[in-house]
Amino acid sequence: MIVAADSRRAPAGVASAGRALAARFGGGALDLPEAETAAPWSERLMASLPAAEACAVLEHLFGVLPLVAAYWAPEGELAEVAAGRKLAALGLFTPTPELRWCAAALAAERSGDGLRLEGEVRLPSSAADGSLVPVRLPDGEHRLAWLEHGAPGVERRGDAPCRLAVQGATVGPAALSRPVSLDPGAGFHRQLTAYARVWALAAALGAGAGVRALRRAARITERGGRAWRTSQLVAMEITAVEIEAELTVAAVRRELALAADDPASTGGLALAAAAARSLAAVVTLAVELDDWAGLVPDGCRIEDLRRIQTSLGGPRMLESELGFSLGIPDLPPQEASA
Repeated sequence: MIVAADSRRAPAGVASAGRALAARFGGGALDLPEAETAAPWSERLMASLPAAEACAVLEHLFGVLPLVAAYWAPEGELAEVAAGRKLAALGLFTPTPELRWCAAALAAERSGDGLRLEGEVRLPSSAADGSLVPVRLPDGEHRLAWLEHGAPGVERRGDAPCRLAVQGATVGPAALSRPVSLDPGAGFHRQLTAYARVWALAAALGAGAGVRALRRAARITERGGRAWRTSQLVAMEITAVEIEAELTVAAVRRELALAADDPASTGGLALAAAAARSLAAVVTLAVELDDWAGLVPDGCRIEDLRRIQTSLGGPRMLESELGFSLGIPDLPPQEASA
C-alpha cells in the first residue's frame, strides 16, 4: 500500500508514528487522531512545536513514510522508522548546478552483497537518526538507501543545514529500495510533489508566525522614546511580507482541500515554491531589521525558519523542479573554462 501525503485520511500507522515523534520533541500531549487529512497535521504541529521540530515530524510522516511503504517491504530494516522510534529525513535535495532533486546521488559500488557509498548529502538539520538518500549504481540505475547517521563512514558536519560527508559507508540489501525513476510524472516524483504540498502549508504558517513576531518586536522596541511601529518604512516592509504570507497560506489550504478529492492535482510544487519564497522574504527582513534597528522577534525563532527554508532544496531548486515538471527546459550548466 502506498501512503499518499494528500490522501483523504492518514493511515493509522502515521498517527502512531506521529505521536511517538511529537513526544520526542516535547509534544507528548498532542492529540493526533487516527483519521485526518494532511492539512490539520501541519496546522497542529506548527502550533504546538517549534517550527524546525514540527517540520522534521512532517517530513518523516508525509515525506519518508510514503516512500518506505512504496519501495520497501513492510517489515525489516526500516520497521523502527515506520513506527516512529527513529526519526528519518529526506536526503534527496542536495543542491547541484543542475538544481534538480536527487541530482547529487551518492556513487555506489558493489561491496559483498551490499553497496559502498561516496558523496555528500545536505539536510535541514542534524536532528534525524538517519536519512533516505539517492544512490546511483554502476549501471546507472537509481535506488534509495537508508543511511544511519552514526554509521562508520558517515560524518555529520554543521547543524542547520547539516551536511553528511559519506566516505566508504556500506549499506546492506535490506537498506536498499526497489529501483526508482527520477523522471517527472513517475511515481517517485509524484510522491515528493505530494509531500511538497504538505510542507508548503507548514512553511507558509512559519512565515506568518515570523511576521507576527516582527510586529511584536516593532511594538516593544523603542529608540529615542518612540516604538519602531511608528516608522512608516518599517511598517510597510512588514506589511509587504505579511500580505504575501497570508495569501500563500490561503492558497495552500485551498490546494490541500482540492487534493483530498483529486490526488493527481499538480499545484503542490508551485505552491511549495511560493511558500519557500515567502518564508525566505520573512527571514531576510527579520535579519535586516535586527541588524539595522535591533528588532529581535519574540516568540518565533528565526533560526528555525532559516532551517526549514532549506527543505526541498530551497526556493531555487523548487522553482527549477517546477519548471522541469511543466516541460520548461532549464539552461544546462556551463562547462568550466580552460
